[in-house]
Amino acid sequence: MMRHIITFVSLLMVAPLYAADQPKDESKITLAVGMAYGPEFVGAKNNKIFPLLYVDYQAANGFFAGMRGIGFQAEKGIFDGSIALAYGGSRGDDIANVSDTKSKFKGMGDIKNSALLNLEGGVNLWDVAHLSLGAELKLNHRENGNAYHVTLAVPVYTTEANQVSISAFAHYADAKYAQTYYGVTAAQSLASDYKIYSPKAGFDAASLTLTWNHQFDKNWGISSSVGLKRLLKNAENSPLTESKTNPSASLALGYSF
Repeated sequence: MMRHIITFVSLLMVAPLYAADQPKDESKITLAVGMAYGPEFVGAKNNKIFPLLYVDYQAANGFFAGMRGIGFQAEKGIFDGSIALAYGGSRGDDIANVSDTKSKFKGMGDIKNSALLNLEGGVNLWDVAHLSLGAELKLNHRENGNAYHVTLAVPVYTTEANQVSISAFAHYADAKYAQTYYGVTAAQSLASDYKIYSPKAGFDAASLTLTWNHQFDKNWGISSSVGLKRLLKNAENSPLTESKTNPSASLALGYSF
């Protein structure tokens, strides 16, 4: 029931775990376990603790497989980029609030998982920040729309064992995406009792996150984050939204080799 929600929380809240002194020309596998705290769904008023468990593989040639999907990343000077195939984006009509007896999305129907093409491109800004642009493109179920994002990450404290950074994130939804995840059609309105809502394309969410990575040795490390997400325009005005502001937190212990 919460499968896609756990995936969403995992992808957005868990910072990468890097092995100390791990050369870039060596391959690496990371195993991590932890927990995350966040809303039951985007815009929910109730928050919940979710378990985190993942495996991530990073090859020396840039190939990777794990939380970001299966893909390839590369760096050239101050520029970097990645391309990956992933799977996700579902929402069932059986998601219920902790305190409610009736289903939150009953009558709204299912949003099926899609094969995704994830694109990312970034640039280091004078060694003081990293700016990246990304796209999440549906390869099937294209009627559900596409999403785009921009992220600005600024390191505020760095030592051999610690990395502390602040990142600002903005999410943009095209018209189909906004209608799929925040809108209510006439048929859905009759089945769910929510009022008809037809959002337009635009920025639907922004967040600010503080991340701390600590490396105990070349293999063991922890990653933690706290953040706050604010829903905007299409999302905040949706009848499906219960809270315009959602907190988040995560803590994970990882082993890299």
